[in-house]
Order: sequence, then structure tokens, then C-alpha cells
Amino acid sequence: MDYEQAKRWMERVDPVVARGPDWSITRQLDWFKEQSKDGGVTRDAAAAWYAMVHEMRRLADYYERDLIRRLRADGLTWAQVADAVQAQLSSRQAAQAKWKRLIDPGRRITTGDMQRGGRRKQTGPGTPS
Repeated sequence: MDYEQAKRWMERVDPVVARGPDWSITRQLDWFKEQSKDGGVTRDAAAAWYAMVHEMRRLADYYERDLIRRLRADGLTWAQVADAVQAQLSSRQAAQAKWKRLIDPGRRITTGDMQRGGRRKQTGPGTPS
């Protein structure tokens, strides 16, 4: 279940939650947590809850990436970035290792056509099958 499906599921189950003016994604997650205390969570509810958690993680990555890019564009070193966000990292290398993947313009984007541990399958004329 993706985030949009989770929102539709919540509208069917409890329209107040889905349409409430102040129901942020964190409030919706809290709602799921409260519902789970009352005697378990259905399979659909668990899938919707997971979709909400996944969306929260996606948003956090999105904002973290923009923050780190902005700080680096402003000329801060990796050590200064770590200090600015109070990341308590032990070295410049630790900060770079943590965030470089977020800001690297040439970072690899997977397409789903790779096999684990191997190269992309070659197909076409002159390629052994």
C-alpha cells in the first residue's frame, strides 16, 4: 500500500482522521498507535500505518537532503555542517560519509533492472545468451 492508498483507506475507516484540518502525518501516525492499543491492528491498518511511516521517512530524507545541500552551498565544511546540526559526529570523514550520498549530483539511481551481485544483463545482437 502506498501513501495515497493509505489516505483513501483512512477516509473509509475514519473520515475525521483523514479530513481533519489539523491532522498532520504525525497525528495520523499517533492515531494508528492509539488504535493498535485497543486490540490489534488489521492487515489493512498495518499496511496503511506502514505507508504513513514510509512517507514520513521519505519526507525526512527530502528535507535533510535540501538542508545539507544548502549548508554546503553556503560554503560550510563537512565538520561545520555536523556542528551546525549538532550531529555529534567524531570527524569530517564521518559527516561526509553520512551525508555525501544525499548531495552527490552523480549519485546512482537504481532502475530495478539489476541483478544482485552482478552486472546488467546484456541483450541484443552479438550478445551471448
